[in-house]
Amino acid sequence: MQANTVNYLFNTENSLINCSMVVNACSLILNKFYGMELEVEPPFAVSIQHEGQPMERHYKLEFDTQYIDIKLLKPLKPLSQEQINGMLSNIYDTGLWLKHLPPDHFEFHGFVVGNLIDITAEEALSRLKYRLLERDAVIDEANIINLQTLVRNYFGLPKLRLGLTAIDYPLDHTSTHKYKIRFDFLARREKALLAQKNKNSIYEKACHYGEVLLIEDLQTVPNATPIEEALLEEGIRSIIVAPLFNHDKHVIGLLEIGSPQPYELHSFVELKFKELTGLFSLAVERSRDEIDNRIETIMREQYTSVHPSVEWKFMEASYNLMEKREKDPKSAMADPIIFSDVYPLYGQADIVSSSERRNQAIVADLSDNLSRVLRILDKGIQLSRYPLLNHFRMITERNLNGLKKEFNSNDESRIVDWLHSDVHPLFQQLRENQTELTGHITNYFNALDSGLGIVYRERKAYESSVAQLNNAIANYLTLQQKEAQKVLPHYFEKYKTDGVEYDIYIGQSLLNKGRFSMLHYKNLRLWQLIDMCEITRLVYNMQEKLPVPLTTAQLVFAYSTPLSIRFRMDEKQFDVDDAYNVRYEILKKRIDKALIEDSDERLTQSGKVAVVYLQDKDRQEYLEYADYLLHEGYITGEVERLKVGKLQGVQGLHALRFTVKTA
Repeated sequence: MQANTVNYLFNTENSLINCSMVVNACSLILNKFYGMELEVEPPFAVSIQHEGQPMERHYKLEFDTQYIDIKLLKPLKPLSQEQINGMLSNIYDTGLWLKHLPPDHFEFHGFVVGNLIDITAEEALSRLKYRLLERDAVIDEANIINLQTLVRNYFGLPKLRLGLTAIDYPLDHTSTHKYKIRFDFLARREKALLAQKNKNSIYEKACHYGEVLLIEDLQTVPNATPIEEALLEEGIRSIIVAPLFNHDKHVIGLLEIGSPQPYELHSFVELKFKELTGLFSLAVERSRDEIDNRIETIMREQYTSVHPSVEWKFMEASYNLMEKREKDPKSAMADPIIFSDVYPLYGQADIVSSSERRNQAIVADLSDNLSRVLRILDKGIQLSRYPLLNHFRMITERNLNGLKKEFNSNDESRIVDWLHSDVHPLFQQLRENQTELTGHITNYFNALDSGLGIVYRERKAYESSVAQLNNAIANYLTLQQKEAQKVLPHYFEKYKTDGVEYDIYIGQSLLNKGRFSMLHYKNLRLWQLIDMCEITRLVYNMQEKLPVPLTTAQLVFAYSTPLSIRFRMDEKQFDVDDAYNVRYEILKKRIDKALIEDSDERLTQSGKVAVVYLQDKDRQEYLEYADYLLHEGYITGEVERLKVGKLQGVQGLHALRFTVKTA
């Protein structure tokens, strides 16, 4: 019979082992000759592996020193308590110990009994804790294999298999590999463990009930799902599955152990298994957080802000880019983000005559500013002979007269530049040299806006009114969107200009989960009309509170042909994709200034909602909606049926227009 080979390894460095032997021997001397009561225990363990066996056993070494006697060969060296304390404070300084207790002064007789205490489970658990603290502990497959070895040692089961996967329950992501943790038993067979076809499987039940589940023999499971059948095909007969939770108590992963032997996993194994779930939960959560941070960095870098309804798509693209960068950092490029066959809805609440109102405010402020300049120039001319004052007076009068006749944007910049570069330096000099003008000039500068250096009253009041109106409309739309998104997620983006305009896209390709139907589209169209009526009322009720009363005209573009949208990396926003779909954008931008055919009347009017359409079916649909709005008291009077005048490159547009009931 051939004897088996045994491999052993001390789990401590040789230098520490030698140090321990010296200190333990000296401790026995201190106990016998100096009245100390020190424990003599070797601080190291030994690992033993039999040849041909896959598992290591770990043992703690204990000494029994009762069979040792120490004889004194030379006179005992006196030691003070201070010297002994110094030795105990420096146990790694063997030179100090041997200096106070010279080896040639003592002789040991007898023998030491060494006991090996099995600490395999404790050692395996300790190593598991250490390994799970490493950054890529649960991401790299080689690390999972190492963890499996430790788990086998922990349970003492050499054929045990370890499985681990990151999930979200309830499932929010189509990409189960998003966190790069997919090492479950069925990783190569099942795209998603929690897919609908796997309902009531052991995995789904573990997540649903939030408990550890044990199946001692998979062949005896009643009403087995495809998951249990697949596990049997993978050679698993006995299995324990546990959900892993984050600090918010959400399921973020699944941990499993399996055995090819039925009943090898039982309730006692389950008790020990529960000790591991907390460790793996922390490791999975940390790895998920790290990957989330990396994906978020890529999203900010590549896409800036992202609407919540399509965030899932950007996360998938960011994850794919992260993997590409790991393989080939130089040539990695982000995947294009395209949503096909989506239905658009466009709307705007435009401030009526905004350009004229803004220009009127600018002219009023510039005229006020120039009049104040003129008064100071006249006072200066009366006080002294200063020809430049007369020259500036001439320019001031010309500018004032010009503002009364006609105004364009160049006039504003030209006059403001002249005030800053010529007039104000002159006034600063006059304030220092002409004491009679000091007070007047100081009052002039006090009347100017501190940031702009010009009179800014009328325009400030106008801009304040625009801002209040925009914020009120935008806030209303934001609140309505929260409710609309609950019905079916869709893309929404609003823009503030002189009023608020917005784009909505809805369709199956935008959905991470759920099913789109044309009823959702029609519901959103009606919802949009109701919102436009409410916005009209909102603006009407704000008139008395605004510094400058303003009104809005509401416009809706009914375009029922599905199109594709693409995220433009250069502009960091969505736009229609391909030449055919560009027609929608052209139409959308040009109907804003449209006139009614054969007239000078603008299609959009204060207090009204205009719906521009191309197809007769849209006319009929919106007439039905208008009938509902009339019945519910949103609108009043007759619905106007209009033909839109020719626009550049656009013809054949029609419109419905109705008056909103505001009181």
